[in-house]
Amino acid sequence: MFYTILDDLILYQQLTLKPSKYSNYELKLHNYFYNKTQINPTYIILINIEGIDFIFFFVKQDRYFQAKTFLNSIRNNIKHKKVMIIRFDNILINLIFNLFPDLCIDDIEIEINKVRGKYEVSICFLRELNIYHIAVGERGSYIKAVNQLMDKHITFNNSYTPLTIKCRATN
Repeated sequence: MFYTILDDLILYQQLTLKPSKYSNYELKLHNYFYNKTQINPTYIILINIEGIDFIFFFVKQDRYFQAKTFLNSIRNNIKHKKVMIIRFDNILINLIFNLFPDLCIDDIEIEINKVRGKYEVSICFLRELNIYHIAVGERGSYIKAVNQLMDKHITFNNSYTPLTIKCRATN
């Protein structure tokens, strides 16, 4: 990959999460998460993609590994929903790596889609390890949830930079 200063400006942008006001269900999830882990989640974001519900619990970096030990138990208690515990970071590249924590990212490429007027951040995974399918999710649901998270819940502090995240398998 040819690396430019533009890549730096995009990947190292400061960002903030702008969740909507908590609904009663999200308050119940917040209380459940706190009672289970004794950790206050920074943000809770619910996203529905094609009938699949994703629950993103964002926690502070210093509490992430403690919260991660409860992930299987939380997933067993909250059936029929995809539960994710994400380490929140306010820099885009770090958040991308946190959204795909157990995967081996081979490369990250940035392209400009002139038709859509968006930057496309391609996350490349090695094809041999069959990791690409885990990153994309069932029928592409996880990557669609990540893109909806980027579009609706994340704002960039410096400017509005529309972007889409894609996953790609490489050799």
